[in-house]
Amino acid sequence: MRYRKASIITLSLFFLCFFLLAVFNISGASNKAAENPAREGIEKESICLLGERVESFPFYVYKDATSGNNNFFPTGIMGDLSSSDIDNYCKESPYAGSTCVKIIYKKKPGRVYRWAGLYWQYPPNNWGNIPRGYDLTGATKLTFWARGKYGGEVINKFQLGGISGRYRDSGVASIGPIILSKKWRKYVISLKGMDNSIIVSNEDKECWPFMEPLSRIIGGFCWAASLIDNNSITFYLDEIRFEND
Repeated sequence: MRYRKASIITLSLFFLCFFLLAVFNISGASNKAAENPAREGIEKESICLLGERVESFPFYVYKDATSGNNNFFPTGIMGDLSSSDIDNYCKESPYAGSTCVKIIYKKKPGRVYRWAGLYWQYPPNNWGNIPRGYDLTGATKLTFWARGKYGGEVINKFQLGGISGRYRDSGVASIGPIILSKKWRKYVISLKGMDNSIIVSNEDKECWPFMEPLSRIIGGFCWAASLIDNNSITFYLDEIRFEND
């Protein structure tokens, strides 16, 4: 067991580097948010553009398949995943409500990356090329519920933020690797002391007076898993949301 855990951690660290490289090189909601007054004086097309201000929490990434409280979209398919592997309307014992998200990832002909992941994005298909997002300043954590079909499934990373591009996420926070249980368990990504990844160039330094780690979030939630750690994997997600204690 000790060797297996060490192996999982070693492989996950390797996979993490590969995953981040892939995310940073990808080229390409009805909970209404108010405009942020701090945006005044910032050019519309500036990389310093703040997100739409969220005034109340919880603020959902996913509540139920048809819920009007969903604010991000599962459009950021990565690696070997395809849309047919994702069921946002799954009724197999959801944690809450009438549906949950079911993901099936297994080796198939023509899939060569041996890893997969999915971002919930705002707006849909936003890889940092759209000057929009949410200003989630005030949120202190992102919580979600997850379970595996059999238990023992390894998720290398659960994350929010971290998407690259001109209008990139203003921050990133993550947990992992996580070994799932067969029963629903709650997981928490703390947003206190969150990394402000917007400062990556001299041009970005102009944004420093305006940008906080949560001031423009386009990647509301993501996961990544590898076939190195799983021969195949089926797992479920539910009640993904930002909270402020």
